[in-house]
Amino acid sequence: MEKKRRGAKAKWFTGFVVIALIAGGYYVWNETGLSTQLPTVNAQGATTTAAAPAEDAPPLVTIQAADLVISQVSASGNIELIDERPVVAETGGTVAAVDVRVGDVVRAGDRLLLLDVTDLERAAKRTELAVAAAQNDLEDVMAAATASELAVAEANLLEAQENLADVLAGPSDAEIAAARSSLAAAQATYSELVAGPSQDELTQLSASMKKAEVAVAEAQSAYNQIAWKNDAGTSSEAATLQSATIELESARAAYAESSAAAAASDLQSTVSSIKSAQVTLDDLLASPTAAEIASAEAQVADAQATLDDLRAGPDATNQRSAEIALEQALIDLEEAYATLDAATVVAPIAGTVMAVAVAAGDKVSSGATLVTLADPSQLELTISVAELDIPRVALGQQAEVAIDALAGQNFAGEVAQIAPSSDASASSVSYPVTIRLTAAELAGVRPGMSAVGTLIDASVADDASWLVPTNAIRTQEGAAVVRVMRDGGAMPVTVTTGAVQGEWTVVQSPELQAGDQVVGSVTSYVNDAANELRFGAGMGGPPPGGAPMGAP
Repeated sequence: MEKKRRGAKAKWFTGFVVIALIAGGYYVWNETGLSTQLPTVNAQGATTTAAAPAEDAPPLVTIQAADLVISQVSASGNIELIDERPVVAETGGTVAAVDVRVGDVVRAGDRLLLLDVTDLERAAKRTELAVAAAQNDLEDVMAAATASELAVAEANLLEAQENLADVLAGPSDAEIAAARSSLAAAQATYSELVAGPSQDELTQLSASMKKAEVAVAEAQSAYNQIAWKNDAGTSSEAATLQSATIELESARAAYAESSAAAAASDLQSTVSSIKSAQVTLDDLLASPTAAEIASAEAQVADAQATLDDLRAGPDATNQRSAEIALEQALIDLEEAYATLDAATVVAPIAGTVMAVAVAAGDKVSSGATLVTLADPSQLELTISVAELDIPRVALGQQAEVAIDALAGQNFAGEVAQIAPSSDASASSVSYPVTIRLTAAELAGVRPGMSAVGTLIDASVADDASWLVPTNAIRTQEGAAVVRVMRDGGAMPVTVTTGAVQGEWTVVQSPELQAGDQVVGSVTSYVNDAANELRFGAGMGGPPPGGAPMGAP
């Protein structure tokens, strides 16, 4: 940074010294006789070696056509593609096939490569089903109630109303009587269990047991009479004995059960029956309660609301919710289709394949560059223009491009872009200017080739624009004039001044013509090599006709 500052200060100081010298020279020229002591410049810009002229022979400088000297600016650069278009993946996946190679020429819409679509097709099918379901839901919401649905709703309402009426009426006498009977029966059962069997029951059971014993004895006696026979076991006597024995065991079990105390579980069950019957009776006697009435009324209100909804038709809120759900499903379906379409990667523009970054089987993510396309016939050249010359450059300005590899050929172009800020990497202040090649035929021109771009400044490309020494311009009666040698004498010619180029100034006048000499002097001269010069290289740069910066 310090080096740049020192360079800027040195350049400024050099410019200041040059300006001071010019001003001082102008003063000395006009106020002293020094002008008669300077050498004369001929039409080719060379000085004479004759002795100092007489006092009445001022130094002369031949004017030069401005368009041949300062109307152009040239700089070198490299040919570049105007639009190199990367084709990126809009969805991730596995590359199934690559259809192009580097150098292939494609049209807009041609397929470049294909991603595996198996998962994408499944996703699209799922979204199609979601759309169908959403459409069904909307149709259900929009559908009017059928006659059967109205009939069911009306029946439910009537049932709820009847139930409310029953609740409000309270229990009937028959219901209360039945509840009391159930309670009394449960209480009686409990009492019987606690009291056990009566004496009459025991006597009856005992008699039954004795009768069974007698029957067994008689059957045993009969069996004993035939017991010696081989088939005694299958005889009727044996069967009778077995039946009598079973009857005896049953009689004994019945007697034992009846004479035994009641089981605790039976007593507990009976107590529970008593409590349940008591609660039922108490509820009937206390009904209807506020809770029962409220519940019955709520059932009526719900049934009435259901019937009213069916009669009123679709609910606006429910309808809108169903519509939103369908819209969301359709958006998802559109995205699924777009993703499926994106699996087929096509050329966005017509052009040439410059690079292929993937191969079949590669996995790619969304946003990854797959192929690079460009139109090789759309080319440009970027050059750097010095700060003093940049005001002469305009968009659309005509240019010529000479390519090193194609000697002897010039290609037409025009200024397509002028950078708004200077090139920070340059050692001097300059601005990148982009030239678009407009020639119809660009055979052999390739990106990367070295080239020189030449811009023509139309503002000075005029036959009436001339370069004269700055110190030759004087003011006479409010107008700028130069003294031109005509017929052996200095004749004042009115001029319009323009841009200053070092010791030279661009002027315009219909009275000036090629070969005219004006009274004035310069320390650097215009010569035939000036036609190779373009705009100056900046403050302190070479004057018209001088050698380029750094030239020996």
